[in-house]
Amino acid sequence: MAEKSVKDIDSLIEQGWNVENSELDLREKELDDEDLIKILQSDKIKGVTALFLEFNEIGDDGIKALLDSEHAKYLTALNLFKNNVTDVGVKAMAASKALINLSELVMSDNKIGVEGAVALAESRPLANLVSLWVGDDLGDEGVRALASSETLTRLNLLSLYRNNIGNAGAIALAESKNLGKLTELNLNWNYIEGAGVEALAQSDTLKNLTQLTLTYNPIGDRGAIAIAGSEKLGNLTLLDLYETEIGNAGGLAFAESVTLVNLETLVLIHNDIKPEIQEMIRSSKTLTKLSNVLFKRASEEA
Repeated sequence: MAEKSVKDIDSLIEQGWNVENSELDLREKELDDEDLIKILQSDKIKGVTALFLEFNEIGDDGIKALLDSEHAKYLTALNLFKNNVTDVGVKAMAASKALINLSELVMSDNKIGVEGAVALAESRPLANLVSLWVGDDLGDEGVRALASSETLTRLNLLSLYRNNIGNAGAIALAESKNLGKLTELNLNWNYIEGAGVEALAQSDTLKNLTQLTLTYNPIGDRGAIAIAGSEKLGNLTLLDLYETEIGNAGGLAFAESVTLVNLETLVLIHNDIKPEIQEMIRSSKTLTKLSNVLFKRASEEA
């Protein structure tokens, strides 16, 4: 990548700086560690409270520069979705007091595994987080660390999509004693099956969930039936089960559910539910708040 001049960096800051909210939006700018270091040296971002760096090439050196910068101390939101941060960078973040005011951290699609998850789980400086997106290869072991964390107890949103999580990881979340404030849980693109979903559906800890997404998990009819009959998931308003191997039995369970009374949006795209049962779900007498049910993508509609 050609080195950017100071003028280029100044221009990027000008274009991305939101004066009213003290936010800096630098997503999709092909930034690397050296670029971020130059940006952090600028007085133009003094008082920045939110830094959006999605879809760049920032790695551990960039993270360390951020932690050493005076600009870090005001940050409440940091988005590093799809960069090159590894466990090394995450460990540095977890140990640093520079991000003590951070409430939202997005680290999905980085090179983060079990060691990074453990560091986050044990981090006292990051105890104020209410929203956490993390991973690439946490696996069940990494999820167990987060689920047992005694510091990440304020989380309202936890996104663990595409982390090679199986039933054991789902069970760890279900049995957690510290995630009771969760209202949104994203487990998309994992390997959770019916047994794991049964644990989630029976969890006292997850009873405050309003949004649950399990797209591309092979939960099957067993998982669908568990959710549809759950007395713990009655607060759900959104349930996304895109391509989760659900058939007619699972579809019928939703149509007849007497527990999902607050459900407003149900996504069942790319499942194998026959038209008659789809209509039963649409006209369900028990899902009285259901106003948006999807069986096909908009591009597939006739």
